[in-house]
Amino acid sequence: MESCGAELAESAVVPERIGELMQHVAENLVAHADWVGNDSGAAQRERDALLRVAEGYRAIASAAFDTATFMRGLGDLSAAPHDPARWDRSQFLGWMREKIVLQRAVAQLLLNHAEASERVLDEEQRLLNEE
Repeated sequence: MESCGAELAESAVVPERIGELMQHVAENLVAHADWVGNDSGAAQRERDALLRVAEGYRAIASAAFDTATFMRGLGDLSAAPHDPARWDRSQFLGWMREKIVLQRAVAQLLLNHAEASERVLDEEQRLLNEE
């Protein structure tokens, strides 16, 4: 059986990928803020909002990268004995079921967002080709 440290090290890819996505979104938000500019009150408010959201995305990315780095370092953590008397299998099963529901919901949300982004990309490419 694999040690908990080894399992955590293998799972580091999850926060790492989340961090990559959040960092990319932050960069896009900053680019959008630059595009909007600040030539009017409405533009300034939108720009400020975009930059604040980008800051939040960067914070998520930073925490995700830090977590992934820490997790990767756990690969050589020695396996510790687990007391079977302290194991609540029923609670664990409930927790795992809920985790799976949440994972699938996030996965579907990301797929939906990717499809919407793809539609925007396709439209922008079409407009560029018409120029």
